[in-house]
Amino acid sequence: MANLGFDTRAVKIVRTRARRDAHVQRAQQMLVAAGLASLCVVAVAGVFLGQVL
Repeated sequence: MANLGFDTRAVKIVRTRARRDAHVQRAQQMLVAAGLASLCVVAVAGVFLGQVL
């Protein structure tokens, strides 16, 4: 493939924004996963406490 020199400032800005948005989306996914995991831990602890008391 030929490099036709379309690497203008606008293209660089779009690439930077896309990369940043991808990082933000990944961070949000990890936060959701961590929230679900902690919710499951709390649910299991609640079940154990319910059986003990």
